[in-house]
Amino acid sequence: MALALVAVVVWLTTLYWRRHYRRLKRANHLQRMKDRVTSGKQTQTLKSRTNFLIEVLSEVQRQHEGLSSYMRLLSSANLQPGQEEWNLVSSQLKERARLLGEMVNGSLSLMKHEEMTSIARDDTVMVNQFCLDVFEGCQPYLNGNVELRLETELDDDETIRSNMKCLQQVLTNLIRCAMQFTHDGEIVLEIKHYRQKHHKYLMFTLSDTGQGIPEEAKDTAFEQMTDTEISNKLVVVRLRLCRALVKLLGGKIYLDPAREKGTAMVFTVRDAEC
Repeated sequence: MALALVAVVVWLTTLYWRRHYRRLKRANHLQRMKDRVTSGKQTQTLKSRTNFLIEVLSEVQRQHEGLSSYMRLLSSANLQPGQEEWNLVSSQLKERARLLGEMVNGSLSLMKHEEMTSIARDDTVMVNQFCLDVFEGCQPYLNGNVELRLETELDDDETIRSNMKCLQQVLTNLIRCAMQFTHDGEIVLEIKHYRQKHHKYLMFTLSDTGQGIPEEAKDTAFEQMTDTEISNKLVVVRLRLCRALVKLLGGKIYLDPAREKGTAMVFTVRDAEC
């Protein structure tokens, strides 16, 4: 009887440890798979950043060579201020320098924010008035007969806890992108609020009646500079920076696929208080 009892105990112990070993082996396998997926995502992210920065550096070099050519032209042509040629070359020189400066500054800001995992979100933002102020600040970039309109379901005194500077950068960059390609019609900013998993979110939709993003470029709108013009390449820098900032604000950003005319960019922001 004792031997039978010992045999049962040994068998149960063996069975227990065998099952425990299998569970441990399965858990280790799952962990290795998760680590592999995480490593793959990190590698892909690093590769994307590296390729993007290489594109920026190439564009900066190209623009620098163009600026140098203009400078040589100015010094060799013996042009006098006030001459038509001087005015033309001078205005082109200033515009290229402005675009180049914005690309460099935007890329430096992008590098900084893509490396960050969190950011302070302790500003109280009165949303409707804040958006109107951003619209007002973007007025100098407006070109053409375009109406700016705010459509909101929020009360005028409704607030959100967030990072005001980052939120302003996102809205400003998106509005400037819309203004760059919209010269007639309207640019509309819609604001809605919703709750998800006990968190309060705001959804911003900026739509325009401009020429829109080409179908073949929609999948890479936040990634690759496929156009040859520096002004259009700047759009990619702005959009990529917006994506990094929105992530830090607890939300997501994407193109509205249902938009048939113009462009509609949607992004969400999570209220830090909720």
